Amino acid sequence: MLSLVLWLAGMVFEFLLLVRSVQTKTVTKYIYFYAYIFCVFAVSTVLYIERSKPNFYDAWYWPTQFATLAVGFGVVLEVVRQALDAYPGAKRFAWRASCAVFAVTFCYVEWRVARRTEWTTLAATVELERDLRVVEALVLATVLAIVFYYRIELGKNVTGMILGFGVYVSVSLTTLALRSFVGPRFDMAWGLLQSASFVFGTAVWTVALWSYSPNPKPPTTGRGGRGDGGYDALVRGTRAQLESVRSNLRGVAGS
Repeated sequence: MLSLVLWLAGMVFEFLLLVRSVQTKTVTKYIYFYAYIFCVFAVSTVLYIERSKPNFYDAWYWPTQFATLAVGFGVVLEVVRQALDAYPGAKRFAWRASCAVFAVTFCYVEWRVARRTEWTTLAATVELERDLRVVEALVLATVLAIVFYYRIELGKNVTGMILGFGVYVSVSLTTLALRSFVGPRFDMAWGLLQSASFVFGTAVWTVALWSYSPNPKPPTTGRGGRGDGGYDALVRGTRAQLESVRSNLRGVAGS
């Protein structure tokens, strides 16, 4: 019963987000974010309508989860794009590096799954989710480090995206670790905790994106938000932070 309530609550928030995106014309401003919301809403609606057909639900639940995981990285790319929008050089490098890390991670998981003689869609999806959540957490942490260090001001919309998705990713990583330790008997709690964190995220997004609130314009005097390294320092800092992400991911992949 609780899982059904969380499912419906998430769909309501997703619907409100999509309606408001059209009303406020923000759908074109945050296109990657709303593409993810639309994808999740479409998948959730179809699965909810067909939930009484076990064969359909069982056959399509994990494949659609696999797809929404991939599309969900668009939220991270949206955060990168919006948070660094006033700094084209840093944004360009962070965007390309994030896409490259995502592509490598996705292909690596696919390659690892393909090498196995026996595998299930559930196992492949859990493995992909674990690795992608690590990538998302590292990229979000990198963006936040850059934002705080260079004192980049963010609007309510982007702040809400970061908060909602950050909580969801954090809970996902924690529950995946617990599932790996506890085993299949943790599956019910895993599903409920992930659903609850996603509903929290959509609630935060609904409030934060109810109206358009762009990032404040950076100061026209000087080229860096911090004032002690300028624009070039921001680019160098972004490059160093993302190189650190790559190093951390190599360590994760090797473990």
